[in-house]
This record gives sequence, C-alpha cells and structure tokens, in this order.
Amino acid sequence: MDGIHGERLLMSDLEHMTGIGRSTIHYYIRKGLLSPPLRTGKTMAYYRDEHVRELRKIRRLREQGYPLSIISKKTGGSGKQRSEPIDVKAAARGGRRQQVMDTAVKVFAQKGYHRARISDITGALGISHSTFYLYFPSKKQLLVECVDETLESMFSDVIEEIKHETNPISRLRKRGEVAIERHPEFIDVLSVLRSTMDDDPRLEDKRKEIYRYIALHVKGDLDEAVKQGIIAPIDTEMAAYYLVIGLLETAALFMGTDESFSVDRLMDSMEFFLLASRRSGVADPHTQ
Repeated sequence: MDGIHGERLLMSDLEHMTGIGRSTIHYYIRKGLLSPPLRTGKTMAYYRDEHVRELRKIRRLREQGYPLSIISKKTGGSGKQRSEPIDVKAAARGGRRQQVMDTAVKVFAQKGYHRARISDITGALGISHSTFYLYFPSKKQLLVECVDETLESMFSDVIEEIKHETNPISRLRKRGEVAIERHPEFIDVLSVLRSTMDDDPRLEDKRKEIYRYIALHVKGDLDEAVKQGIIAPIDTEMAAYYLVIGLLETAALFMGTDESFSVDRLMDSMEFFLLASRRSGVADPHTQ
C-alpha cells in the first residue's frame, strides 16, 4: 500500500511504509513538523500519502544531519507549502527581531548574562523597552533563542562546507573551522551559558544538549576514520567529547587574547593527536 488512490492509512501503515516508529511520529506532529491526521473519534486517526511524503523528507534531512529546528524551516513547519502574500510589516518586525538577537549576543558576551541589562540592548539599538517586549517576554527567553539561532546558522554552514568532503579527518577540520572562524558568536553564547549554569539548571541543560548534539556528529566522523584505518581504534564517543569541548574551550580561552593563536594551529594540533595513536600502534583499551 502506497496511498496511490488516496486511501486512508492507519498508524501501523505509516510505520511500515516509512520505517519510523509511532512515538517519533507523534512527536513530529506535536512539534508541528508533520501535518495532523484526520480524526474521526477520540482514538481513531487516519493518515494519507502526504504524511508518507512528509515523513520521508524529514527522515532524509535527519540522515543528512540536520537538527529538527532547521528541518522545521525547510518543511514549512507542517510540510505544507504556504501561498499567502508577503506581509511587509511582519517582515519588518522579523528584521527588527533579528537585530535584537544579534545585539544581545554581543552584549551578553561583553558583560556576561547576569550583568547585561535589557536597557543595554535597547540602548544600543535605539528602541524602547516596550518594543523589546513585543519580541521577547524575558531576558532568559532571549538568551535561549539566541543560542538556538546561532546553532542553526552555524550548523547550516557546516553542512554546506562538508557535503562534498569524503575524508573524515578533513570533515572534522572543516567542522572546527566553520564553528570557530566563521561563527565566533557561537563561542560567545556557549561562554554565556556556562556562566548561568549555577543559577538555572535549564540553561545548563541547554549547554549540555549542544555539546551532545555536536559530539554525535563528530563521533560519526571518528567512526568513519577508524573504519578506513586512518586512526587507531578508539572510544569514539569519549574522543568526540574530548574534541568538541577541548576545541571550543581552547578557542574561547585564546581568541582575542593571544596573538599566536590561530584556527589553523588549533586544527593542526587536533590532527596530530588523532593520527599519533595510529603511528604509535597503541590502541584504546576500551575498544578491545
């Protein structure tokens, strides 16, 4: 069954045709990534071939490494094309909102999250507090959205940079170059999040979530490097965290304060350590 004649599909059909479990499908519906089903009762829901197409597109994007926040934008939120005319006023508001976020990242990085005031942001932009609150209900929500926006922008650039690169070590290098060289604001927001961890566990969870997410993709490159025999067998999960946290924290420590620091120097050190175990013939005992 492939929904060719537009027949109604059950959840079990959807699972079988897409290879995606029902709990994940329900999650996509709640997040607005998937169109809601046709409900004929409290417990009966029907799906159509459009749901199959949406789920297959989501799965392709997930396999390419895109986070759900970016997938939502690529699929238009619910996978349906929008045909409404452009709202010029809304577009202008969106531009102002982005200006607030860009300015906030700079203010947070300079003053720290706790010392930064909303008036610092509004003053830099020449807007009123009431205008600020049109876009963000609080300073905390502004920080969270700044983090998400920065991560999405950086990740999109990474995907574009590595899409034709097959060497896993070169992929790792390009990941680091994009994150540190092209998106120094990403280093800033991580530093800001670190400064808030004692006051708000949710913000600390956000920081850990970012590290977990990046480490997952770095682990994929390390797994491939081991498979190709480029590096010695290692505990790729632990090594991924070492690389992610080590590179980002080192960059945060030296950027702007040490004239001898460069992204190339940092990436050269990473390659040396990764390839050194292969040259020495010493394997990670946790892989035995």
